[in-house]
Amino acid sequence: MLLKTSYLKYLIYSLILSQFNFSQELNCNVTVNYSLINQTESKIFNELENKIEDFVNSKKWTTQIYRDFEKIDCSFFITVLNYSNNSFRVNIEINSFRPVLNSSFKSNNFLFRDNGVDFSFDTNQSIVFSESQFESDLSSLLAFYSLIIIGYDMDTFSENSGLDNYLLAKKILDFSSSFSNSQMWSPSYSGGRINKFWLIDNLTSLNYLTIKQVNYQYHLNGLDVMVKDQALAKRNIRNSLKNFEKINRFRPNSLLQQMFFQSKNDEILNLFLNSQNKIEIEELKKLLISVAPFYANKWDKL
Repeated sequence: MLLKTSYLKYLIYSLILSQFNFSQELNCNVTVNYSLINQTESKIFNELENKIEDFVNSKKWTTQIYRDFEKIDCSFFITVLNYSNNSFRVNIEINSFRPVLNSSFKSNNFLFRDNGVDFSFDTNQSIVFSESQFESDLSSLLAFYSLIIIGYDMDTFSENSGLDNYLLAKKILDFSSSFSNSQMWSPSYSGGRINKFWLIDNLTSLNYLTIKQVNYQYHLNGLDVMVKDQALAKRNIRNSLKNFEKINRFRPNSLLQQMFFQSKNDEILNLFLNSQNKIEIEELKKLLISVAPFYANKWDKL
């Protein structure tokens, strides 16, 4: 009886404590690669790396409660293309990872490459962000992608639950488009198809809701069921992927569809490789070649 009472007190105490143990949402690893430029002084790049990591990880981006173990693992890999007088031009690869229920595996959830990014930074500069006004290209970029990472993660646990975060990211893009001197926020930048403008446009549009539903079903009804019932999990994943056929009829090879298969192509291959049901695999292979033809060499291995 004493043990039960003590355990009950422990549960109550833990519950109360958890209400006050608020944590930032992101656990972000930042890498600044400057090997492509002729630069021997590393201080500015190391400082940039440290300040970005501190800014992204220390800021509370939403009002949601996140405990330490719920933080979203993510990374910014920044390749410096040009640097002069504190002005940078870089490529950024943004990744985030989503844990799979009852396992140690983390699925690559969000993967986006933003090329030709411009910003200014010097070692004496703090990265400052405001929701109500434009402060700098760098802080806007980091806030924009941080909110999208969080929203994209939320979408895999509850359908379209990341929308509020996407709308905040869109607000940042609108401010930046109006007040930044850089053209990188415009819809025509980088070929006018794969850029920040169209990314947030797709994420906030009802036209692409089906793709967000695929991502939700793939994770919650697929990967999260894998440990408990592998056959059911794989069947649910196959069914979720079939939805790409519907959207392909009127939105072929959309940005969100490309992103999904960029992050998932290896995972899908490994999930179904050496499957014993040849009829189902042939159907899946035909589907994948149709909706993700860029990875046909991988699908041929199934």
